[in-house]
Amino acid sequence: MPHISMRGLPQTAVAEFSQALLQSLAAICKGNAESFTLDWIPSISYRNGKIDQRFVQVELLWFPKDPDIHLKVEQMIRLTVTEAYPELTHIAVMFLSLNPSASYQGGQHV
Repeated sequence: MPHISMRGLPQTAVAEFSQALLQSLAAICKGNAESFTLDWIPSISYRNGKIDQRFVQVELLWFPKDPDIHLKVEQMIRLTVTEAYPELTHIAVMFLSLNPSASYQGGQHV
């Protein structure tokens, strides 16, 4: 169920690393890569009136996990993104925990 959104990266970079990243994250979370969703969100950041392509933002929506899992997932995302897009100088990885009692899939509580 983890849902990952990425902003600030070229679409081609996300497409190229998507399969390997999701397999790595599934292994860390002891899950199935097919349960992950990865979205590329086109965006343009500006600093001082100019386009700034040095910043990447990654958001993860998922059910609460152990802090050690958060760290390992953040490290894998950071490594994957910086290898694919070495021009970046800033990456923010944010975990947004979902409340299972407020989450539905196919009309059923998750």
